[in-house]
Amino acid sequence: MSTVTVTITIPDDLSAQLGPYRDSLDELIRIGLREVKKEQSLALFRKGNVSLWRAARMASVSLREMTEYAIAHGLRPAVDEDTIREELA
Repeated sequence: MSTVTVTITIPDDLSAQLGPYRDSLDELIRIGLREVKKEQSLALFRKGNVSLWRAARMASVSLREMTEYAIAHGLRPAVDEDTIREELA
């Protein structure tokens, strides 16, 4: 895997919190990116702009994971036969 060096400016308090995790910054970024993708995709689903299946694809997670994420955030998504067929295709 190739790498890229990235320089960012962050607030002092965040820098202090990151101190113990400096050796794991790539993992922190991966986890954070995954969460942001799920949040943004769920927001589009909540507004009715995308289906739950499409939100899952946008977030790079399974339909099951996105369904569980939606439920954890107070939504009760209906999963119909078409959605299941799309997931299995």
